[in-house]
Amino acid sequence: MSRVDSTAGCQAKEDGEKRQCGKCHRRISLVESTIRCRCGLSFCERHMAAENHECKFDWRQMQREKIARENPKVTQSTSKMKSSKDWCDQYCKHHSVATVGERSSQVMHLMGVLLLVVFNLRGILHASMNAQVMLWIRQAVLGYFLGLLCAHALPYCCGTPASSCRFCIFSWEVLSKPDWCLVAEWEQAKEHLMFALTGGKRNCLTRKLYDGPRSLQAIVSTVAARVREGQTLGFNCS
Repeated sequence: MSRVDSTAGCQAKEDGEKRQCGKCHRRISLVESTIRCRCGLSFCERHMAAENHECKFDWRQMQREKIARENPKVTQSTSKMKSSKDWCDQYCKHHSVATVGERSSQVMHLMGVLLLVVFNLRGILHASMNAQVMLWIRQAVLGYFLGLLCAHALPYCCGTPASSCRFCIFSWEVLSKPDWCLVAEWEQAKEHLMFALTGGKRNCLTRKLYDGPRSLQAIVSTVAARVREGQTLGFNCS
């Protein structure tokens, strides 16, 4: 056999291998062989979908990188902030709720904050009953670390995009402005409450709550007024 024939035979064998499904190894058409999944392989029509060939490509990481590219975060220096409103604006940039995954992550962040509050109240109660300040300190430290795990580790375990946790009580900025960090957490908690009351911004309360004052009193009074109106005229909130 000549060298030319040998080379041609090897090339044909290689082309034949390229035209095999990466899952079932069945011969595929020329058109199918030109369509490659992000994992680098070609598949038949039956196994072309990522969930049908156990794709090894990290689609979640690709989505996180895409979101990061499309939503650049500009962080303002803490020393240049003049009010708690500026602080809250920066908090929102680093704790986005634009997507379902980000909303889920921030709900877990809120759960971490609630854990911290509950353990602090528990510590204060025990310290006042036993006249020992160390009881409160222990509970406060325990609550902080449990809250931190809930805010950071839980989103990672659930596969949701974790926030960068800046300008919140779980960030280093809490050392410089703890009161503003608490204000930002409170504002975010009220936003989650309004989101739940409006059914994900889909019912008739949406405009009234989101366009009105963000105080807890205003939220409660708006919902109470709608309940009274519904009892009188009948509920039609969609």
